Amino acid sequence: MKPKERFSIIQELSNTYPIAWLCQLAGVSRSGYYRWVNRQGIVTEKQKENEQIKQMILECHQKVNGIYG
Repeated sequence: MKPKERFSIIQELSNTYPIAWLCQLAGVSRSGYYRWVNRQGIVTEKQKENEQIKQMILECHQKVNGIYG
């Protein structure tokens, strides 16, 4: 299981169990978990660029009525 998936599970269970205990159980560091939490709302330049490329690909796909992959 990837650390992102573990962090997500920790976040879901954090209202019920202590975060330190969940991190230890999942085999991840608390600092790594908190770093992941703080980055959740931040969109990087690369993510913005990827989204623009995705939109252009979808537009091209629609223009040819889905004929090409």
